[in-house]
Amino acid sequence: MYKQIAALFLLLVLFSATKSISDVPLAKQELIEDVQNWVALQTNSKTSQIEVAALDRRLKVPTCSLPFEVEFPYSKSKKTVKVKCPSSDWSIYVGVRLANEQAALVYLNDLNTGNAIGADVVKSTMVSASIKGVVTDLNDLKEKRLITDVLAGQLVLKNQLAKTAVVFQLKADVIKGDAIRVEDVIESSKVTTQISKNNLFPKALLKNATAARSLRSGSTLSRQDLNIRHMVLMTTKTIPRGQKVSSINVKIGSFYGSLPKDALYLISDVNNMESMRNLRPNQVLRASDLRPSLMVKKGDSIILSSGSGLLSITTTMIALENGKLNQQISLLNPESNEKIRALITGSGRARSLQSKK
Repeated sequence: MYKQIAALFLLLVLFSATKSISDVPLAKQELIEDVQNWVALQTNSKTSQIEVAALDRRLKVPTCSLPFEVEFPYSKSKKTVKVKCPSSDWSIYVGVRLANEQAALVYLNDLNTGNAIGADVVKSTMVSASIKGVVTDLNDLKEKRLITDVLAGQLVLKNQLAKTAVVFQLKADVIKGDAIRVEDVIESSKVTTQISKNNLFPKALLKNATAARSLRSGSTLSRQDLNIRHMVLMTTKTIPRGQKVSSINVKIGSFYGSLPKDALYLISDVNNMESMRNLRPNQVLRASDLRPSLMVKKGDSIILSSGSGLLSITTTMIALENGKLNQQISLLNPESNEKIRALITGSGRARSLQSKK
């Protein structure tokens, strides 16, 4: 029934359009054609794109034995032409409009909300450039889905579409702490307005993740549902405050969950460092847990290097204060009782400030 009504309506429109054209006097038809041909030539357009405002019944056009002469009377505007009959003194100013065309896409079939849109469900056509929001490029359909129902032959408009993104849904229930594997999920496309930013993450995260809470089958995963594995420095035993940290009491291990911003990752990160507090076993090691350790303690015997290269001389000195790496302290020469300032270069070692590096 709907199709029959639509067909009848189309016939009525065509009939009325044909009738309106046939009702235009011959002289006026010739004027319109001459204007269209001339403006199309001047603007490098098609005659079908030129609309002439000459259908008003009050406009009387005389019969002209010669083709009408047309010109743009205003140098800065092409919206008006002057039309003159060369075989008489009759002339008139007529408005014109260039109806530009643009490429557009139309639907091949009726489609429902949620359908993905691609090259297989649309075709190209040409429409007036005055129509706004028309989708003209197939690339604009990438990752898009319908947010409304559409009919075959309907123009593809931007406000009918929304961007989609891939999310991951569980195939089965998962208990808190269990591993979530790539094979445990299915990929699904959803409109971005229906999901949160936390639902968007790379699939690679699932290779090293456990469930942060118990999850039901069909759940759309978010980052908050995952404890991601991080390879970080972790304590292997209790480390008392002030004890040096090294490969003896720390190792690189797996940690799942929210990682502290100052977590450490390499054994080299703890060189010449000691704990600032008591540290428990299997604890993530943080920069805030450590401080530079003492390389020299007051009263220690220190090997002092003076000079450089082949002329380097070493002397045994006594530390008059505690010292950390790259810190200046006072040393005493036990033979001459001379005091000097030196730079700590390592455990039990220092360099004279007068020496070249």
